[in-house]
Amino acid sequence: MKKPAAKRYAKALIEISQEEKQYKEIGVELRNIAAAFAANPELKRLLLNPMYKLEDRQAFIEKVAAALEVSPSVKKFLSILVTTRGIAAVEDISASYTGMEDALAGRMNVTVESPVDLSEARITEMKKRLQDAMKKEITLSVEKNPALIAGLVFRIGNTILDGSVRTQLQKVRERIVSAHSS
Repeated sequence: MKKPAAKRYAKALIEISQEEKQYKEIGVELRNIAAAFAANPELKRLLLNPMYKLEDRQAFIEKVAAALEVSPSVKKFLSILVTTRGIAAVEDISASYTGMEDALAGRMNVTVESPVDLSEARITEMKKRLQDAMKKEITLSVEKNPALIAGLVFRIGNTILDGSVRTQLQKVRERIVSAHSS
């Protein structure tokens, strides 16, 4: 299943969960379900296997829902996913839901790439500056990428702010090659 379909499922579930005023709780349940499916790939294979009758697959997902103690809304959502074969994208649906949940709660995820390990003081300072600039709660994750040479790369949603020396060197190289080939 493609990600746009996963986003549509997530949007439908978050709208229902907002009406019920339980979008946080349902988000936790959905992440638990996605984790269970990621840890047990056989679950998905069984639920997608056409050799089993739809009724049997529905009964099985009800047992899974009961074992994970999910709300009636999530139980019904899982049943729909089994019927439409959308269960194949349960991890993508969960990721999309989490993004929508973060937007509702005023949270923003930011990833920072650095060529060296950053000190806790530096990370705290960056987080504070980002929160001040964005006027949102920031969840900051830091990744080490020695290929950057120097500088930082920020990923904020779909936006990438690249201040790395690697990218600057690539741009200089492209200008030299294009000037030389002209």
